[in-house]
Amino acid sequence: MDVFRGTSIIRNTVSQTACTISRDPDAPPALTEHAEALGALLNDMITCVLTEDTWPGPLVLVSLCRTLDIDRAGLDLLAHHTLTALLAQQPGPEALVRTAATFAAATCHLPVADDPHRKPPLPGPTRPATAPAENHLPMPPTWACSGCAHEWPCATKQSQLLAEFGGTRPALGIYLGSCFSAALFDLPRANKQHLRQRFLGWLPRETF
Repeated sequence: MDVFRGTSIIRNTVSQTACTISRDPDAPPALTEHAEALGALLNDMITCVLTEDTWPGPLVLVSLCRTLDIDRAGLDLLAHHTLTALLAQQPGPEALVRTAATFAAATCHLPVADDPHRKPPLPGPTRPATAPAENHLPMPPTWACSGCAHEWPCATKQSQLLAEFGGTRPALGIYLGSCFSAALFDLPRANKQHLRQRFLGWLPRETF
């Protein structure tokens, strides 16, 4: 990806995310009050996603969320708007996969809103965000599973995705929808209805 194209994707994604959050009535105050800090973090995240540089994304994201007192619901909303904005820039499935994986890993380390056992914000994560022991990743252009060679998402990956995204959240639907769109392009002879059922049919409708 050339530098101009990458810069455009980053700039447009960050600005569109900030714009949609500012208009979202469900956005918690922490997201709107700290838009500048979140924008800087998203800029770094997407830059590393597009250039495939090493970046401890989940750790940095969790640390910032704890500092700003952003809970799991707030991060999920940020992920939803970021993935929606990034998807519109058509960066390719790999960029969407890496971005969604960063948010998913960070979400697991944040408290749920109104949790009676919620502890005060800490300066950093209590434990490092780690990937699943066995990866079942999509392999474009065939879209077979890297872990078991079955059609992706396989049954194992479906369970992993639900755990990684904290349930059937909107961000999961957006992520799988982007994979479905990419698979349609990579597999032009495949039955469209079969692909839709394969990528999205196993999710409850309220995900979308």
